[in-house]
Amino acid sequence: MSYVALYRKYRPQTFDEVIGQDHIVNTLRNQILQDKISHAYLFTGTRGTGKTTTSRIFARAVNCPHAKEHNGNPCGKCGVCQTVGTANLDIIEMDAASNNGVDYARDIREKVQYPPVNGRYKVYIIDEVHMLSTGAFNALLKTLEEPPAHALFILGTTEVHKIPATILSRCMRFDFRLVPTPLLAEHVAKIYDAEGKEYTREAVAAIAQAGEGSVRDCLSIADRCFSVSSGKLTYDDVLSVLGVSSKNSIVALAKAVFNNSAADILTEINKLVSDGKDVARLNKDLSLYVRDVLTAKVCANANGILMLPQDVYNGLKEIADGVSVAKLLYAIDQFVNAETALKYALSPLMLFEATALKVAASTGEVDCEGLDRRITRLEQLPHNLRSDAPIVVDKTDPRSIWRGVKVALDRLDDALLSGVWSDVKVSFDEARNFVVTCSDGAYLLVEQKYKKRLLAEIGAFCDNNVVIRCDETVSQGEVDKILNALGKNVKIDG
Repeated sequence: MSYVALYRKYRPQTFDEVIGQDHIVNTLRNQILQDKISHAYLFTGTRGTGKTTTSRIFARAVNCPHAKEHNGNPCGKCGVCQTVGTANLDIIEMDAASNNGVDYARDIREKVQYPPVNGRYKVYIIDEVHMLSTGAFNALLKTLEEPPAHALFILGTTEVHKIPATILSRCMRFDFRLVPTPLLAEHVAKIYDAEGKEYTREAVAAIAQAGEGSVRDCLSIADRCFSVSSGKLTYDDVLSVLGVSSKNSIVALAKAVFNNSAADILTEINKLVSDGKDVARLNKDLSLYVRDVLTAKVCANANGILMLPQDVYNGLKEIADGVSVAKLLYAIDQFVNAETALKYALSPLMLFEATALKVAASTGEVDCEGLDRRITRLEQLPHNLRSDAPIVVDKTDPRSIWRGVKVALDRLDDALLSGVWSDVKVSFDEARNFVVTCSDGAYLLVEQKYKKRLLAEIGAFCDNNVVIRCDETVSQGEVDKILNALGKNVKIDG
């Protein structure tokens, strides 16, 4: 097979060629220059950020006799550097995803005792180490803690949370970051220049943005775009390869949404879906476009950030000038939430249409759902709890009177006074007296001064005579028992 994928052909061979991971590269380089090599390393991060590549470079560098002469980089000319990837017995690269049993770990434990053949270290690179079973981790634990002086372990994983803490504590951990978009764009441009491929600045920027921080993903997209046309690679060529909705169609849909034109919204969505656009992809494209509109709205150097063709940016800026930041934020929130809901929706098209219409109808200042949540929270608070709010009661309704009394008691901030009288029955008797009946002897728990305060609060809302009595179900024996337990001077009325 003569053709080699770009991400393989341009895989870094030295630390100098690794992009976006300077915090890791510099540390590893200095360890080599200072002869401070640790026995176990853990490389973690998102796919395509350079974990395996850096592992291979480091494995070659620690065994290369000329590494210090090349600023910690493998020289690429000695026997150790030349045999990597072919038949180097000192660098063992393994995949834990397909070899995750305890026997696999035991085999490592037995063979690690043998010294290296050519270099100083016997290096084990274990990719996707989180796939090892519990038994395999336990079998590897002691070897990882106290390996032979010639052994070096490099563990790679994308899911570090699945690795036992006992393993993590024995490794020097390095977190690989997502690579910034400008670095990816520069990297793709250099590769295209080396390959003799003509391109526009906007096309390379679109490829870098689609890579989402992953070098491998970015170069895979660049590989697909390489042959889309025999001439210069354009922005529209990249969009066609990615299957992204064209900016013109998205602009028309976005204008319909921000102009609150329901007919145009449904028409544009139907047109895009009829052309074969996936609804989930369409929702994502629209949310990304709204994000770009927000960037153009609030950033002075927006096109320097977005790196769009000038005509596309002009249309985007036109929309940004006619919509508020609040509505843009609301739109992003709705479309991002819909992205998850679309995965499980029985009718994704209907859900997307409803989301677009909801965004169009809202000003973004106060949406119906947010207002409903605020009302619900207010309803759950004690009625009229604010100290400056007037307490209004219906003096013909005993329950309304008691609610007013309860608010007044709550404002006094006395737990005993407000809490004890929470379980009562209120009514008017035949003589139109306001009767408060305490259940379960609660009345007996209140000292005389609390009773006077209660009578005063009731009197503020009720013009009738007030009668406070105990529930008839409370026996005299229960009364005496409560009084003896309290040991207080409590006067019983009623």
